[in-house]
Amino acid sequence: MKSTCLVRLSMFIVMAAVTLGCVAAAADWPHWRGPDYDGISKETGFDAAALGDGTKPVWEAEIGMGFSSVTVSEGRAYVTGNVGKTKDVVFCFDAVTGKELWTHSYPEPLDPKYYEGGTSATPTVHDGKVYTISKQGKIFCLNAATGGVVWEKTVSPKPPTWGFAGSGVIQGDLVIFNVGSAGLALNKNDGSVVWENGDGPSGYASAVPFVRDGKNCIALFGQKHVFGLEAATGKELWRSPWQTQHDVNASDPIILGDYVFITSGYNRGCGLIKLEGNTPKQLWENKKMRSQLSGPVLIDGYLYGIDENQLACMDFMTGEVKWTERGIGKGSLMAADGKLIVLSDKGMLYFAEPSPEGFKPISSAQILKGKCWTMPVLANGRIYARSGPGHLVCIDVRKNAAMASLPTSSPPPAEAYWPQFRGPNQDGRSSETGLLKKWPAGGPKLMWTVEGLGSGYSTVVVADGTIYTTGMDRSGGTLFAYDMNGKPKWKKAYGTEWRRSMPGVRGTPTIDGKNLYLISGVGQVFCFDAANGDQKWSVDAFEKFDGKYGTWGIAESPLIDGDNVICTPGGSKATVAALNKKTGETVWTCLVEGERSSYCTPILVERGPNRLIVTMTDNYILGIDARTGKLLWKDSLEAQFGHNKQINPVSPLYHDGAIYATSGYDDGGAMLVLSADGTSVTRKWVDATLDCHHGGVVLVDGHIYGANWKDNGDGSWCCLEWDTGKVMYETHWNCKGSITYADGMLYCYEEKSGNVALVKVTPKGFDVVSSFEVKQGDGKHWAYPVVCGGRLYIRHGDALMAYDIAG
Repeated sequence: MKSTCLVRLSMFIVMAAVTLGCVAAAADWPHWRGPDYDGISKETGFDAAALGDGTKPVWEAEIGMGFSSVTVSEGRAYVTGNVGKTKDVVFCFDAVTGKELWTHSYPEPLDPKYYEGGTSATPTVHDGKVYTISKQGKIFCLNAATGGVVWEKTVSPKPPTWGFAGSGVIQGDLVIFNVGSAGLALNKNDGSVVWENGDGPSGYASAVPFVRDGKNCIALFGQKHVFGLEAATGKELWRSPWQTQHDVNASDPIILGDYVFITSGYNRGCGLIKLEGNTPKQLWENKKMRSQLSGPVLIDGYLYGIDENQLACMDFMTGEVKWTERGIGKGSLMAADGKLIVLSDKGMLYFAEPSPEGFKPISSAQILKGKCWTMPVLANGRIYARSGPGHLVCIDVRKNAAMASLPTSSPPPAEAYWPQFRGPNQDGRSSETGLLKKWPAGGPKLMWTVEGLGSGYSTVVVADGTIYTTGMDRSGGTLFAYDMNGKPKWKKAYGTEWRRSMPGVRGTPTIDGKNLYLISGVGQVFCFDAANGDQKWSVDAFEKFDGKYGTWGIAESPLIDGDNVICTPGGSKATVAALNKKTGETVWTCLVEGERSSYCTPILVERGPNRLIVTMTDNYILGIDARTGKLLWKDSLEAQFGHNKQINPVSPLYHDGAIYATSGYDDGGAMLVLSADGTSVTRKWVDATLDCHHGGVVLVDGHIYGANWKDNGDGSWCCLEWDTGKVMYETHWNCKGSITYADGMLYCYEEKSGNVALVKVTPKGFDVVSSFEVKQGDGKHWAYPVVCGGRLYIRHGDALMAYDIAG
């Protein structure tokens, strides 16, 4: 009983930490079973009450026979099906509009053995590439943007009775498939075999990554055993026998610490294994959850999954069944933000509360007809679901989704959302589509201009039909709020701003619910009422923590993490601090001796069970435990480049377990690979070409885009390969500057003359489609451009401009 309670408590803490991490966060679903391979999305802010009699798809498509699920990444949705009984087709759709972007087909029989047949494995998207495997073992690596074949391979082990069904799993430079006796690993870049474990028949489940004794491992369901393998080498660490009728082990294992849960259909049942060192010990086994196809999800100590032809809830530690619900049949499910998303085998979609007390639907809608065995997918406010015969639907479950069904894919002004510096996900990327792919001569239509902001370099944030920014005049700093037509709503003076070298406001505000947070150039942290600008509290963090200014003051924007607001005073009492966002009281401090704030806005990273604050100070890239403030790791900038100018304004990027950080002044960038739990890093590569000054970088389809330094007065636009740091191009266009991304295009704002370019995203070259020159405003062209609500916002000193870029 005690161990059961402890496990439930630990899982509750982890789930609470995840759900409190941000408000209304959208999330991609790049591979089978989602970001953490557990059927649980990190998405929040959707409307669980959205389903009803009036629910209709926002788009539909016919994709051929099959049972593979959907993956969503970088604004695209990928799925496979068998067409005409003779070929498999990989489809790529615009995830918002349903427009077919490309297809790739190859010969493959339908192969209907005691069922309809068709595709089984789900596409895996990683770093601009799509990995697929057919039932007969044809593996493709495709370009995610174009569908072009990067490499292809046909495996030699014989397929099991119903063909290969396990989706590819990326681990470092490997893509791992459930092929052969106990797995096959290929080099993800060229398809060469790295390791293989026998040519006997395989299971049907996908590999599940986990960490054991500091090593990256996978759990793999074979034909008659579940294996624990070292991911890098395929070395067997342990195995536990599990034989089923017809040798069908198709449901992925679920791993929690030392515990491994397994389940199979055909009346086999389920069991819980505990790993004692490398020895698996079975704790219990019963026939009360027999998941033949779709795997369960684990929430707060309870499993929710399919038991043959009904939905069931089971205690994870004891195997005790709490309830069953027969109306679901042989359906499937996933979870997000503390809600179950269940699709019955007859196409009824449910949102439900996960509760051991019984099945508690919140809303439901009939969205499909025919056999529905495939797991639904929630990504970026939309649910994607398919039937076996190949009818694919997209259901919008965003809040106020009815307004979102306008012809354009850009949200209407009242729904536009860019709540913090570098956007909703802190990555300089807008999720909008349907934007202009070419501008008229002279640039897009200027909708309006506001003047009188004063001096400064902060950009805008947008939420609840309001645009916010800051400026400085003779009296000090002022916070401005405008409606979507550029008409003033209110403005509030907040006091002293930076008046020394390069005077003016620096940090961009952050919106969190009904509050707005701001860090001034002199290190004061403020909380305002976003509706009227009334100040709720302020903390002079610079004085409180004995901060030390750099040459250009404090230039970070606030980061909200759950109930905390993060700031970097860089003082003798705290290098980084977390303040309670409701009161301003100190929650924790992290002290790294001698380190000052270095103009960098931190980012929030979720890795394994941990959340990290990642930022740069004078001399280091830091990883800090977001819950406690404990310093987990630091990597020396001087050790990376042999020198360090201690000027680091560019926010790091995080993607797929790795961090990229770059600095100007002839320094450069480095890739750090996080351990599976985020508590340590390994330096992967260092590059000196893209030494970004302060204009930011973006990651698109496996490539990093930004501008380099070149002695401050010039600079070129660059592209690096994410995996290797290889320079794809370095092209001079006017001058260095700042960058953002939306709908397949880069928006580049160069700082010398104020030219703005619309640039195609391609690693083949810096391809300028359109450009115009900003004439309004004064001072340096240093504020980041923002794409939000079908508009391009440019701030230049005293002026703010809004341009219409909606297609």
